[in-house]
Amino acid sequence: MSPSEEAAKLSALLVELRGQMERTTEAGELARVRREDVTNLLSGAVKLYAAAAEEAESELPAIDGTVSTTEAMVVACALLRAHRLNPFDLALWFSRTAPAPRGDAGA
Repeated sequence: MSPSEEAAKLSALLVELRGQMERTTEAGELARVRREDVTNLLSGAVKLYAAAAEEAESELPAIDGTVSTTEAMVVACALLRAHRLNPFDLALWFSRTAPAPRGDAGA
């Protein structure tokens, strides 16, 4: 497969996966999903997002509005703990990765 075919295949799989995750959650079947599978999915998604952010010439779109504040913070805290980071470390990285201010650069 060509790289563009691989990307199209991944996009189609991601659409199907998101739908399956929603159906499984709505059916109350989360207890039957192995924790290792959830961890692997999140790790893969984080790596994909980070690689896309590094490769993008412009800023990636923000996470969509379907992710609640609580869900975002649960994941953020899990990622920080996985790397033994603390809120101070987060503040340093947050300032490092902040988007450039928009507006007139010459003013």
